[in-house]
Amino acid sequence: MGQFDFKTIQWARRITVLNQQFSDLSPTELEKLSVYLVKLAQLRASDGELTEQQQQVIFQHLHIKELIELTPLKKGNIQVEFSGKGLEYERFLIRPDGRVPNHKYESKKSTSS
Repeated sequence: MGQFDFKTIQWARRITVLNQQFSDLSPTELEKLSVYLVKLAQLRASDGELTEQQQQVIFQHLHIKELIELTPLKKGNIQVEFSGKGLEYERFLIRPDGRVPNHKYESKKSTSS
């Protein structure tokens, strides 16, 4: 086994502690979480961030749908897109306070059965 620097060892320890929080998740839940983490990384790379309230709304939908996209908008708003649960797509805006304005919601029912 090779030599590791201090930062690598610290990172591995931090990730190990975080990983313990996932021990009760099913394989399906882990897959959904992994998609969310990829989208979160992309959001952060474009200088976007999620509030706790926005995360709560996303996780409520993520439980029964698939996350397709997270897009940062002005004033801390986030545009999200999901699919599944009989919908080809579902797009809506989430304000930083977790509110979802009705006039910023659109969806299309799936044509497949």
